[in-house]
Amino acid sequence: MGLGRFAARRPFVVSAADGTRDRLAIERALRGRRWRPAVSPTETGMLVVCGNPGPALAEAIGVVWRDMPEPRVRVSASDLEGVAGGPRPALDLDADMADRAEDRDGLKLDVLHVPLGPVLSYWPAGLRADLTLQGDVVQEAEVTAVDTGGGTFWTEGRQAASRLDSLSRLLHVAGWEAAGESAAVLRDDALDGTADDALARRFAPFARKVGRSRTLAWMTRGFVKDRLDGLLRDIGAALEGRLVRPRETWDEAAVVLPVLLSGAELAQARLIVASLDPDLGAVGDG
Repeated sequence: MGLGRFAARRPFVVSAADGTRDRLAIERALRGRRWRPAVSPTETGMLVVCGNPGPALAEAIGVVWRDMPEPRVRVSASDLEGVAGGPRPALDLDADMADRAEDRDGLKLDVLHVPLGPVLSYWPAGLRADLTLQGDVVQEAEVTAVDTGGGTFWTEGRQAASRLDSLSRLLHVAGWEAAGESAAVLRDDALDGTADDALARRFAPFARKVGRSRTLAWMTRGFVKDRLDGLLRDIGAALEGRLVRPRETWDEAAVVLPVLLSGAELAQARLIVASLDPDLGAVGDG
């Protein structure tokens, strides 16, 4: 059964922590059909679930599924079997009612408790960030691993592809879809065994274009720009056979993310998370 059976041409794709292989296959299949994944579940009637979600992530996916417009279909990446949608229950709002408190300038502003994840487009699989917002500024943040994979897909021999995947997702979150897709094509070619020197020749002009983009530099200024430049350097080094820095462990990311998110604007918070792109597939189950 193929994706072409379904009317929706912008499926919403969500991955479990062990679903990286399936996610990459789905992204490649969508690109081959010139489909684009939906950035929000409310804009489509097709949900694609990659991997095997644990109980907490499965519950979150269920909330998203119930909120999707009808007619709708839910498929797995492995068998792509459609499941007809049932009646739509009442909308489950997942943000607390607003309190009020003084912001950093002493003004009384609403305080909102807003979760990001674990079901978002181009979001690290299995991650949930609970934010306390005043206005659009994060006052406090807590991050939780709600799903783990028990073994990473990004093994030692996939360093270049791993960084290209992170770069692709960061560029998508930044809104530069064309560049994000270009990085994804390079990633898939790396996984297919294209020679590193051939990939390096294609990557070099792409890296210059991304690195010199004034719009992207303005959007990602500060920590995210440093991370972006680091990804570009690491990909170049990996394609040249040089050592690259290891990805941060989940324990390291869990310590630094709340610090980085506190004080950031909400839009910047998504870029910060994407720039770190913690791999919860590498975290042992249980």
